[in-house]
Order: sequence, then C-alpha cells, then structure tokens
Amino acid sequence: MRKKSEERRQAMIDTAAEVFNEIGFEAASMAEISARIGGSKATLYNYFNSKEEIFVEVMMKQVGCQFEELFMALRNEDDLKTGLLRLATHYLSVVFRPEVIAVKRLASYYAGKSDLGPMLYERGPRRGWTRIAEFLKVKMDEGKLHGGDPWIAAMQFRGLMEAEWMEMRVLNVVTDITPQQQRESAERAVLAFIYLYQPR
Repeated sequence: MRKKSEERRQAMIDTAAEVFNEIGFEAASMAEISARIGGSKATLYNYFNSKEEIFVEVMMKQVGCQFEELFMALRNEDDLKTGLLRLATHYLSVVFRPEVIAVKRLASYYAGKSDLGPMLYERGPRRGWTRIAEFLKVKMDEGKLHGGDPWIAAMQFRGLMEAEWMEMRVLNVVTDITPQQQRESAERAVLAFIYLYQPR
C-alpha cells in the first residue's frame, strides 16, 4: 500500500513538472495540476500542502540528485585538497546549468512573495552545505585545517567557488562557462580556501 502511495506521489510530481515547464510557476495552480492528473484538488492536497511545496519537490527531483552522490563521496575522502577540488569542480559544473540557474532566479523572485525561497533553501542548499560543514569539521579535528566554525568555513568556500561567475551567470551577462573555465575557477577557489584555513 505504501509503495502504491509513493508511486502515486511521484506521478503527481512528474505531472506538476510538466505544468510548471509549460506555463511557469506563477501561472500554474493546484487546480491545473489536479486536472492533468485526473483527480480532485482534495486528492492533491492529501499529498502536498501547497503549490510551493510541490514545486520544491519537482526542483529537488530535477537537480537535487546531481549533488547527492558527491556529498556522500566527500564524507569518505581522506585527502583534503583532492576532496575539495572534486567538490568544487562538480559543484560548478552543476550550479551553472540552465535549470539550476532558473531555480535560483525563481526562488529569488518569489522569496518575498511566498514560502518558496525558504522551502527550497531548507530542502536543498542547507542540507547539502551542512554535510560539507561536517566534512570540514572532521578536517579541523584532524588538524588539516585550523579550527573555527565549520558552517562559516563552508559558506566561505561556497563564496570562493561562486565569486568569479555566479552574478554574471544569474544576470545573463554570461550564458556559457566552459568546462576549462570551471576547472580553473575551482582550482583557484580551493587554493584560496586552503591558504585561508591552513593550520597555524
């Protein structure tokens, strides 16, 4: 019974994704999504409390899994520089993809108008960066990084990774960042972070 319910839920997410892709988040409604599914709004509300909640589920399915394997692998990485470089290279290859940029723009636009921004943050970035902070804490405890607040360290590392391109990419000043440019940016970010947090 639980498996069938989960399959039904996933089918709703897939249908909602089609609606969002076709008419956008703002024009979409729970009524439109339920009509596409072939059921009632009441049935849809049994699974999701709001349009924002189902949109978050759609976004997590589309982009969240692209980070999941990396976060898990990072936990078992012994060499600090290798782990950070792998993370930075993969992170930049994902975060600048059109669908991820679209989510970032949308979340920023609706942040003051609905609960969409906070919901996306709690389900996505906060969870992922908490894992990275945990990895950095291990390295601090091992003496490979100087002590400090691992969450702040994770945010500073994120800032270094995004510094060269994020604003220009979000504002569409730059529409294509080559893999080589991403790798070079990743290397500079890692070197700067290690210099900042090298043991004293």
